[in-house]
Amino acid sequence: MGSLEPRPTSGPKYLSPWFPERKETLSLDDGFDQTPVLKEILGHYNSDCMSSAKFYSALVSLKPYWATSQWPLLNSTAVNRKKLRMAYSTIAPSVVSISSFVGLERKIECSGVIIDWRSSENEATILTSARLLLTPKISDFFEFHIIVRMVDGTLLLAKEDRVDYYYNLLTLKVKSTVELSVVDLKSRQADIVDGMHVIALGRSFYDYALCDYSGKLYLEYPKFGCNELLTSTCCTPENCCEGGPLINDTGNVVGVNFCYGFAHPLPISVIIECLEMWRSASTVLRPWVGMSVVDANQLSYKAMEKSNMSLEDSYVVVTKVYGGSLAEKNNVRSGDLVATLNGTIIHSAKQYSQLFLSETSRATCGNSGQQNFTVVINPFNRRIDNISIEADYVSVEDKRFFESWIRYEDNQWDSQKFGSQKNPAVDWMYERGKGLVGRLAN
Repeated sequence: MGSLEPRPTSGPKYLSPWFPERKETLSLDDGFDQTPVLKEILGHYNSDCMSSAKFYSALVSLKPYWATSQWPLLNSTAVNRKKLRMAYSTIAPSVVSISSFVGLERKIECSGVIIDWRSSENEATILTSARLLLTPKISDFFEFHIIVRMVDGTLLLAKEDRVDYYYNLLTLKVKSTVELSVVDLKSRQADIVDGMHVIALGRSFYDYALCDYSGKLYLEYPKFGCNELLTSTCCTPENCCEGGPLINDTGNVVGVNFCYGFAHPLPISVIIECLEMWRSASTVLRPWVGMSVVDANQLSYKAMEKSNMSLEDSYVVVTKVYGGSLAEKNNVRSGDLVATLNGTIIHSAKQYSQLFLSETSRATCGNSGQQNFTVVINPFNRRIDNISIEADYVSVEDKRFFESWIRYEDNQWDSQKFGSQKNPAVDWMYERGKGLVGRLAN
């Protein structure tokens, strides 16, 4: 039987460089006066409080560099403008930009949404993507900070709160002297319908302008991340919408965006259940087997033809087995089929994921139920008996859960963000943009 004690949170050796144990140790109350690095960051981004529209106008005049830019202006989508403005007005004040900094360099940019405000402590909770915690190639010599930029351009120092590497979710705490606008996710849940029109929202860090990308939502797995992830056609070329909300035309929340060229949402119902578990327990435990699965009909036709699978049948196929996992130790291979979970016959990856989430809730909240979690695998085209695995229970803070998500390559990590004060070429564009704004103002 799998142990209900959480395992250590350090993952395999090859994941460790991506997630060093670096957390904010400075006081949120004392803000940016605590180190010279924070003072310089604050001075740089507060040096010229430009309006977003003027700044964008200046940038698009820098041809040919900006001539092919796909970045939209606020409200640039093709749906009804009045309806869209109404939708934006209810949620946009709660959408913030977030960046991780290594020393003075801005590394990873995401968005987030404010989901809680405690007036007694002047403290807000922000929901975003755990991608912000990726910090490869970082020396202890450099300071690491996560900084939030609000709708009015104000910078706030953030501290890590809770993280779930399976769902790639992170909550941050910030302190503010003014009350912040909050989105009540429970009351703002959108009904999810295949083919519905959706809008991915985010906020740019350099000019704190709202970013919006419209498209359609489809109930298909985008082939990365957790199995609950859905597919959208909202093209996000700069991925600034990562961690931001995906909304419908009325401003209700469909999910949180995770970007890989397009904004693919984690459904709001799953997010709410995760937040409830965080509120009820200090440690959230999830069964861990160490493999990824998809529905067979999402495999390429070539793969289905090679395995002699029928399009009429419902199979859940193992697509990846992680090194050092229980699945690997029990000789599970890519192409094997998931037969049952705790005796329940599995017909879809969605059903598989829902049973895992239900067991996570039971194990975390102490609900009555079975005290082990058994996965039965049917080896495909191998003359061996079915493989039965009793899952381990590990904390969702275990970095092994991140293996199904996309990590930055070295060239992505080394690239500089626009408006960062450490890259001369990029800074030249930033300074020239500010100069053009000044001339336009006159």
